[in-house]
Amino acid sequence: MFIYLQMLETPEEKSKFEQIYLEYRDLMFYIANRILHNQQDSEDVVHEAFLKIIKIIGQIDNPKCPQTKNLTVIIVERVAIDLWRRRQKIQYVSMDEEDIDIVSDKVIENIESQSSLALAMATLPAMYRELLLLRYDNGFSETEVAQIMSISQANVHKSIQRAKKKLQLILEKQER
Repeated sequence: MFIYLQMLETPEEKSKFEQIYLEYRDLMFYIANRILHNQQDSEDVVHEAFLKIIKIIGQIDNPKCPQTKNLTVIIVERVAIDLWRRRQKIQYVSMDEEDIDIVSDKVIENIESQSSLALAMATLPAMYRELLLLRYDNGFSETEVAQIMSISQANVHKSIQRAKKKLQLILEKQER
């Protein structure tokens, strides 16, 4: 952790990062390991995710809130999936992260008792859900989302449009 703290400038940023690190490191490792099934790779992914968090630490208001938890989960998922794809040595192929089983059964059970919007969000492909949460729930700009997700801003813009359209179709289907 000391290496990370040396990369930060102000005591406030260091304190914020320390709280994030202590609060979410185990969760981040669990998520990475669930995707990669390899302890060393998972550790590397968590390290890379923390480096990404350092880049955006100034935009995080409260280290111990649901939005920060969502953000850390999304970042580590994206980094793990990117590494998994590189390890497979294949060209980028459009793939639903649902196939990797990112959404836990417990999350789906909790969502059943919530609103139709939450249920609709849960049925979206993981990438669409992550983009919508980062953009609208966490309030990041498309440029910031592109940086977090390691994709182009144009891809973020188009994917958000597609996600909103798919979400609208799911909601219309639920109303019937």
